[in-house]
Amino acid sequence: MLNPATIGKYNCTIIFDINRQHYLVVSDRFCDIFGVDENHLGQNNDFLNGVISAAEHSRIRELTHALTKGQSVTLNYSLTTNHRRLTETRKLVCDAITGNSILISEITDVVSPAAETDETRKEQFLNSLIDSQTNFLIRLDTGGNFTFINKQFVKTFGYSKSEIIGQHFSKTAIPLELYLCEEAFANCLRNPGQIVKLIHKKPDKQGFLHDTEWELIAIVDENSAVVEVQGIGRDITAQLQALEETMRIKNSLEALINNTEDHIWSVDRQKRFVYMNQAYIKQVTYLTGFEPLRGGYSYKHAGFTQKIIADWNVYYQRALNGERYTIINESIDPNGGRRLYFEVSFNPIYTQTGEIIGVGCLGHNITNRLKIEQKLIDQNERLRNIASLSSHELRRPVASMLGLISLIDRENFFNPENKDVIAHILTVSKEIDEVIRLIVDSTFIK
Repeated sequence: MLNPATIGKYNCTIIFDINRQHYLVVSDRFCDIFGVDENHLGQNNDFLNGVISAAEHSRIRELTHALTKGQSVTLNYSLTTNHRRLTETRKLVCDAITGNSILISEITDVVSPAAETDETRKEQFLNSLIDSQTNFLIRLDTGGNFTFINKQFVKTFGYSKSEIIGQHFSKTAIPLELYLCEEAFANCLRNPGQIVKLIHKKPDKQGFLHDTEWELIAIVDENSAVVEVQGIGRDITAQLQALEETMRIKNSLEALINNTEDHIWSVDRQKRFVYMNQAYIKQVTYLTGFEPLRGGYSYKHAGFTQKIIADWNVYYQRALNGERYTIINESIDPNGGRRLYFEVSFNPIYTQTGEIIGVGCLGHNITNRLKIEQKLIDQNERLRNIASLSSHELRRPVASMLGLISLIDRENFFNPENKDVIAHILTVSKEIDEVIRLIVDSTFIK
């Protein structure tokens, strides 16, 4: 009764002659799969008797009786003997020799309960892992239609799976950037196993745009034929917005820095120019005739003399050693030869770990300020001279005049001695006049 022919480890084939009510072929794993002994087939012309529920058995009998020659039906049922889930394809044919009706049953996907539990657990774990991802996971068939989207994709873009599965990827791309998606998809199909990167805007169900970044790869079968394209993506909208804000602040700062007349620049540890604002570039170009270049070595600038290079190497090195200080640097105006003075501060640039990686410099033209300071010094000197004349040179003749006036005989104005006193007073008056003239001259000296 039992036939040793077997189709697969968990597959089973049963061929039954309906007219003779006799089993022609039974796979040798029948008893193990159905959880019965050899006597079961001898006692039951219908091998499903006693191994499935009465309701399922009644349904299967109805489907079987409705079969016509050449028709087949797919059946799914659970065994009551060992709780296996089986799928059976049952077909009715006619024996060309005897003319008898033959029922052929191909039973597949037979998995042991333990294996089924393990597979179920693995599947549940994998699904849980996929759904817990903050990244998007999608799969497309070779026609570009969605076959899978994970929970994060659904959550972000607001579509249900039924609205996306089976739809072309163009449904979730804006027309302006559709060509980017098409190029990336075609590149995947042409280069299986190669990761293709894609950045594009993807609209959600409400029409809001999300900036997304993707890594796409074509999946192949055992024959190296592409069967689908898988994509892992993430929403970079917030990241790009932060980057745009950073660039806006950077541009604003650069605009502010470039709109000042102060000279701002920095060098790295090799004394190469890292940053220079327009004021610094313009000033160095004017003084030397050569424009400094970002990335160029400061000590190789063609317009600097060896003495200037040596001096500035010392200045930079002091700051690279951690010193923060200020100097006054003197230059010669090439147009006229006048002296120009610049106040330059040197500031070490530190990393978060405290390492010095360069020097930041701020220079300010103080030529006019020094001129004003010199004028103030000269003015103060004149004021001191005036104060000296007032306190010494003027006080003496004034005191003499006051003394002489006290000698005048007011009761007898025609006293001959008054004539001598008045003559002395005239002399003293001339001294006072001379001192006043000196004071006036000192006041208006330019």
